[in-house]
Amino acid sequence: MAETLALLRGGSRDGESTIVAAQVDVLRAASDAPGMLDVYEATPETAAAPDGTPAVVYDFVGQQPSTDIAPEGLHMPSPPGQG
Repeated sequence: MAETLALLRGGSRDGESTIVAAQVDVLRAASDAPGMLDVYEATPETAAAPDGTPAVVYDFVGQQPSTDIAPEGLHMPSPPGQG
């Protein structure tokens, strides 16, 4: 399965990055808000991750309750610079 580096913009995970399957177009990550998930959508834009690696930009589009998704459906981004 092909993977890509995702760079998150906005929300509580702004500037963080994570590896996702190339076909992932919506990413949900734990939010700073209790019981909520930050939702990010892939864009056609690319940018350099904190370590300089090219990444697909995922923009913050809102939040949803964490009870709406199974734990295995979550993506846990790496801290900035550790993509």
